[in-house]
Amino acid sequence: MVQQHSAGSVCRRPRGFTLTELLVVMSIICLMMSLLLPSLTHAQKQGEQIHCLANQHQLILAWLQYAIDHDDKLCPPEHHMIDPNEIAYFPGSYASRLLRYVRMEEVFLCKSAGQTGPSQGAGLFGQHTSYGLSNAMGGELRDGVEPFVALHMVSRPSERMVLVDKEPECSDCFWPLLRNGKQWTWRPWSWPAFASLQGMTGRHNNGCNMSFADGHGESTTWKDPRTRKLIKGLIADPNDAALDNVDLEYLVTILAHGS
Repeated sequence: MVQQHSAGSVCRRPRGFTLTELLVVMSIICLMMSLLLPSLTHAQKQGEQIHCLANQHQLILAWLQYAIDHDDKLCPPEHHMIDPNEIAYFPGSYASRLLRYVRMEEVFLCKSAGQTGPSQGAGLFGQHTSYGLSNAMGGELRDGVEPFVALHMVSRPSERMVLVDKEPECSDCFWPLLRNGKQWTWRPWSWPAFASLQGMTGRHNNGCNMSFADGHGESTTWKDPRTRKLIKGLIADPNDAALDNVDLEYLVTILAHGS
């Protein structure tokens, strides 16, 4: 049926957006996204840091359980003895001994840490751990500091660091300190990377997560700008970043028993 229109009536088509109106709307959307993006990025980084702390919490519980199951003996940061009962996802690392208590290799990997491809010292899946275990906890005699070998020997456990964020390609044994006589300095980054005890990182807001022998964890921000530059490779001589460095003094306290 054909519609009849009375005289004087006008049949108009629905009016759409003009090009100018579309451009204005798109500009407003882009402006809102640019304002929200920093907040979303900050929220994502905070979420990754909290997830990382949760990983370390599981690992510190596993570390404590290991000592209970081994007559108070501490899990060494690195080892070379083959244990047929170990799960060899991270051979030669403390992680291969603690993995039986967490049963998920993802717990050893921080979401903010860049993962490397297969290389010497890497785990079964071509990945290193994202966390270092202090050499003072079951490690070797270094720089005149005797490591704790048993859990009951750890004095002031709330002040003794056990686990810390580290660069994935570096050694799972964490010891970024070097003593020259009575003076402490930063240990230089060494090559090959997987053998380097330095391993410091600032991947969480120019700082890192740490866990202590009493089971608590905390986030630490590197306070001295020279520490951040050293981590990024902007200072060639670690001695230049050591003099009157509050970050170095703090690590000496929690790693080397304040000696």
